Amino acid sequence: MHDIDQTLRTLNPVRTGNEADQAQLDGILASPRRTVRRPRQSRWAWTVTAAAVTAGVIGYVVVDPFGVAVQPALAATPAPLHPRHADRQAADVLEEIAGRIAGQADPRPKSWKSEHFIRDDWALSTRFDNVQVTSAVIPERRETWERHDGSSRWKSMSLPPQFQDGRQRDIWEKAGSVGKEPVRSAGTSGPDAVGAGEPPTTVEGMRTWLADGQKLGPGLLYEVLPERFQDHVFSPAQRAAVLRVLASTDGIVYAGTVEDRAGRTGEAFSLTDRFGGLPNKRTLVFDPATGNLLAYEEQILDDTGRLNVRPHSVIEYSTFIRAERLP
Repeated sequence: MHDIDQTLRTLNPVRTGNEADQAQLDGILASPRRTVRRPRQSRWAWTVTAAAVTAGVIGYVVVDPFGVAVQPALAATPAPLHPRHADRQAADVLEEIAGRIAGQADPRPKSWKSEHFIRDDWALSTRFDNVQVTSAVIPERRETWERHDGSSRWKSMSLPPQFQDGRQRDIWEKAGSVGKEPVRSAGTSGPDAVGAGEPPTTVEGMRTWLADGQKLGPGLLYEVLPERFQDHVFSPAQRAAVLRVLASTDGIVYAGTVEDRAGRTGEAFSLTDRFGGLPNKRTLVFDPATGNLLAYEEQILDDTGRLNVRPHSVIEYSTFIRAERLP
């Protein structure tokens, strides 16, 4: 993470000489964000052809070959998920799901060559062809294969641009229609020096495994879990332990039943805090029948800092499409 933060500091164009702004920015850059057990690329690190400035940073200037004048005053963002609220305690719902799946048979093959993941991602910081696109929402689909030794290969492709209205489409077209044609990328990474290891099935064991030597508060837990579900295929008993770790964590609210961006129904659990800098609400959506993580999203709240978005806008999401072990 140190190397990533140094890179972000050199890329960030907010160095205007204002010492107060710079001090606040440096403080946010120094705070923990995507904490990964192994040296994986984070969800924001693989944006196509350019490094991304994280949405946790409080200020940035959109710079592109067409000039900032053609970009909208407020960036296009996706519609938030809309859970149907239910008056229940998060711990009760999480324990109900955990109890349902804890004794299920493990469907994973005993002998396997790779773990296969597919997910759709979008973040406010996404760039294409070195252009910060703020006039359209352009998700990316990422497919990853990870082996026992931690080596992996991946490929990604941008999905069709999304707009809130015709005016946004017009602005996007005037800005060069960046992302009109699918943008593809692929790569590999070598083995890890130390693998993550198979997680335990007890609650305390799972908590220790997720913490990886750190103090696992609610904010860090909501950072770690989406990472772990994108680089490990859990057994039903392991997923039950994850849910019970969540159930014993303060501050988590049951948001209700929701349909995710892939059209699947899940149970949503939200955490509101200032982890990473600005006040935000992060939501995890789980399949009530399997305990699999279906979706993650982050919304900025009333204080948007210098992010050019409306209050309560979604600034990042991931939709977990598939996680399986391949023999």
